[in-house]
Amino acid sequence: MQQVQPHEWRRHGFGGPPEPWEPGAQRNLDRLSTSYYVDILESRRVLIACGTDDDRRRVEELFTTATRHKHEIDYTLRHWATPAERLRVEDRLGSLMRTGIRLRELREISAPDHPLAPAPEPTPAA
Repeated sequence: MQQVQPHEWRRHGFGGPPEPWEPGAQRNLDRLSTSYYVDILESRRVLIACGTDDDRRRVEELFTTATRHKHEIDYTLRHWATPAERLRVEDRLGSLMRTGIRLRELREISAPDHPLAPAPEPTPAA
C-alpha cells in the first residue's frame, strides 16, 4: 500500500493528485448542470415578470448562488480534478437541482396561469 506523504498533502490536499475524468463524464456533468441552469433561468424570467418585491429579491439571491455554482462546475470540468474537487462538483450540481426545484415551486405559486407553469392535475371521472 502506498502512503500519501505530507508534501503531497500540501500540494494536492487530502484527496490526492488530480486525475483525468472518466470518458464522457465531463460531457454528462456539463449537460446536466446546463439543463438545471436553463430551468433556473426560465423560472427567474417568469418570477421577475409577475412576482412581488420580496419574491424578486429571493429569486435574485437564488439566481446569484446558482450562477456561482454553475461557473464553479464549468471551471472544474475544464481540467483534471482531485477527488475533493469531484465531490465539490457533485455538491454544486445538487445545489443547482434544489434551486431549480425551489424556483419551480415559487413559479407554480406565483404564476399558476403562466404557460410554463404545470397544468393542474385532472380530476378522475367517477
